[in-house]
Amino acid sequence: MRFASDLLSGRVALVTGGGTGMGRATAIEMARCGADIALLGRRTGPIEDCAEVIRGLGRKAVAISADIRVPEQIEDAMQLIKSEFGRLDMLVNNAGGQFVTPARELNNKGFETIIRNNLVGSWQMTKAVADHFMFEHGGSVVFVTACVRSGLSGFVHTAAARGGVLAMMKTLAFEWAEFGIRLNCVAPGTVRTEGMDHYPIEPEQWLKLNRNIMGHMGDVSDISAAIIFLSSSLGKFVTGEEWYIDGGETLHLAHDARQMIDMVKFSKRESAVPKSK
Repeated sequence: MRFASDLLSGRVALVTGGGTGMGRATAIEMARCGADIALLGRRTGPIEDCAEVIRGLGRKAVAISADIRVPEQIEDAMQLIKSEFGRLDMLVNNAGGQFVTPARELNNKGFETIIRNNLVGSWQMTKAVADHFMFEHGGSVVFVTACVRSGLSGFVHTAAARGGVLAMMKTLAFEWAEFGIRLNCVAPGTVRTEGMDHYPIEPEQWLKLNRNIMGHMGDVSDISAAIIFLSSSLGKFVTGEEWYIDGGETLHLAHDARQMIDMVKFSKRESAVPKSK
């Protein structure tokens, strides 16, 4: 554990997408720092499993099956958090998703799906938490986004959504400072999670594509550490910021769109070729 065991004592956090990857790591580390945790996700199994781990650490945890795109489900989640914890101090907007595709091949439905998930869903969660809890006593909101400063080849839908989240975060940080609400973004670079298994790209290929100058991937604890810093009293003078946790990846401002797209197309062709027995 990187932080004091009482750093978040007496506080309650809501982590969306808290059953896997960076969300799970953050939720568990927050619990180790003394917080009680609400986990929200569409799949019950992963969030229930994470909740059990947190309870094993001696902290209270509740798993909430809900979709951040559905306002009625968000409202039900807020009511459950009120009944279980009575308060909420920290929100980690980690839920989201994307798929790799050349922009030319992306249809409107696919674009709108990612916008609704990554941008609209994050807004709906943030507004609900502020209305129900944080306008009364303040708090911290951290959005887990992506490195889109120079665009994101093969992910135009994600680049648009995450860019929107960044602009939204900065606007809300300005408007909601008077309520004691701090809002920040953490933008991971190439971090090894199970989510990488959904792409036909090997780990060494990810490093080549993203030109990580440190020569290795990050891990989920690198991201959870940044989130906890921003969520805790350690980050009490930080708001409206975007932190790139990327191993220097964004020092490379130029993108090679064809490299990403051609590699994915090649991998798909290879996987379609029947294997000899």
